[in-house]
Amino acid sequence: MTKSHSWNFPNSCSPSRFFSWRAFTLLLVPLFLSACVPYVKYDDVVSKLERANRVNSDMEKRLKDSQLSGFQGDAQLQRASAKIQSLESDVQGLAQERDVLRQANVALQQSLEEMPKVFISTEQFAPQIRTNPETGGLMLNDELLFDKGRSVLRKQGKELIGELVSIIQRDYPDRNIFIDGHTDNTPIQKSKNADNWELGAKRAHAVFQEFVNQGVDKNRMKLTSSGWAKPVPGVDPNTENGRSQCRRVEIRIGTVGG
Repeated sequence: MTKSHSWNFPNSCSPSRFFSWRAFTLLLVPLFLSACVPYVKYDDVVSKLERANRVNSDMEKRLKDSQLSGFQGDAQLQRASAKIQSLESDVQGLAQERDVLRQANVALQQSLEEMPKVFISTEQFAPQIRTNPETGGLMLNDELLFDKGRSVLRKQGKELIGELVSIIQRDYPDRNIFIDGHTDNTPIQKSKNADNWELGAKRAHAVFQEFVNQGVDKNRMKLTSSGWAKPVPGVDPNTENGRSQCRRVEIRIGTVGG
């Protein structure tokens, strides 16, 4: 015998109301679930936006840094360019001044060649000093005056010039004195001197200064440098012995009124 079951609903919750409530609940679930999806997407978008903002801020900082570096680089480049232009201008001015000095030196050399020769005998105090047969000048070999490649007088050189000054002051007190620096034809390397002409000029000036120190009026003296252009007559300047003889300072005495 089949037992029958009966549903007991409270008066306030009839079957029709129960099913209505259940249906309403089932309708809310998909609505609730559908409301959660946009929120998740929104949270993800916000996270991506925050990351993008951080990346953008970092890129802006790098851009500013690169612009600043660029501005600094431009400023440094401008300063360097200005310095180069200034140095180029200085070099050009020195080159022009040097050309003028070279021309004056050539003119003075020509005038010296046309002058009568005055010969000084040095046998009594310096037999190693020879006389140039063409110019009449006393040829003071560089070994007597300087260390190799230098333009500062040695003690021996100063003593030799002192004896020479005594003779000139005694025998030629009113004559002009010409001092000419000569070198060999070996190119200058690893030196403070730009070339042989400059080395010859410095050596001639060192002798000139010692003459002044010994009491000779500087207005009586004239300086020139021939560099390697005028080797000793009769000497091969391409041999070691010839080059040794060419390295010298010549001292010549002018004629009366010259």
